[in-house]
Amino acid sequence: MGKRDEYQYDYLDDNVRFADQINGALFKGRQVVKPEELEPADGQVVYLGKEAGVRENFKTIIDKTRLWKGRLLHILAVENQTYVDYRMILRNMLSESLSYHRQWKKKKAVHDRNSDLQIGTDAFLSGMTREEKFMPIITLVVYCGTEHPWDGARCLYELLELDDEVKDYVTNYRLNLYDCHEHDTFDEYRTGLRQLFETVRYGKDKEQLRRVIEENKDAYSNIDGETKELLEVVANVKISELYQTKGEGEQDMDSREKRFNVCKAWEDWRLEGKEEGKAEGKAEGKIEYLVQAVCKKLQKNKQAAVIADELEEELAEIEKVIEVQKKIGSYDVGRICEALMLMS
Repeated sequence: MGKRDEYQYDYLDDNVRFADQINGALFKGRQVVKPEELEPADGQVVYLGKEAGVRENFKTIIDKTRLWKGRLLHILAVENQTYVDYRMILRNMLSESLSYHRQWKKKKAVHDRNSDLQIGTDAFLSGMTREEKFMPIITLVVYCGTEHPWDGARCLYELLELDDEVKDYVTNYRLNLYDCHEHDTFDEYRTGLRQLFETVRYGKDKEQLRRVIEENKDAYSNIDGETKELLEVVANVKISELYQTKGEGEQDMDSREKRFNVCKAWEDWRLEGKEEGKAEGKAEGKIEYLVQAVCKKLQKNKQAAVIADELEEELAEIEKVIEVQKKIGSYDVGRICEALMLMS
């Protein structure tokens, strides 16, 4: 995983955020998965041994896993992507297949230790009984690319050269993909994931991002440190620091929890844009003033050197204005200014 994915990986280590990601992406914000129902899982690295026909030991990474409901009914696996991986379908198929295979290996190992499967039976040859079941695996891919929406395959069929003659006999595989670019609102999220998706979604539309931040000023002006790091690394937003007192009577700095203000980052960006606009305006105003002054003096038949001396400007600048004026053939200040701006 790259650095950006690593930040998302650490961020989702918190069960509240993990549940929020699952509920927001898969259940439209319904609180189906409760944080307290999630248990640690060791399915982060899935291994397939040589007995399955693989010459070398093979490992595949699933970014974050949890067991849900305590009875191991589900494994929720979240893969974060900040770029489009056009082989994601294959990665998911492989990682899930390997995980199911590992579940089977554990069952077989138990039967081998107990010697409870009769030799020569279907169960003995299968390494499991007909009644045994596997834990279902739900894999969610979360795409946070800032350059463009997800344009990769969403199911196996989209990766295959299929014709109608064989399509019915080829098993399809569908990707559970959450791409924030496909959503306009993120009310289904209750943690900093909402700010992450909003910032990535509208990162290239400053006016829309400004509207979102202003409408949710309370949340954006008081984010925690981990969310701040996530926004800075993934969404490339520079965020200023703000201190919030944890409780009443705690006045010393050590007893305060550090919080951060995205609204201030937006204000800095807006002020920077204003200053740039002012600078551009001043430049345009100076050109217009210079052209107007030069034109007046040209109409009095003054030479370039004399004009430069009287206006206290560089001779080269005056000559450039005179050259453009001659090409245009008139003293139209607006047209001369426009031509000069195109030359710069």
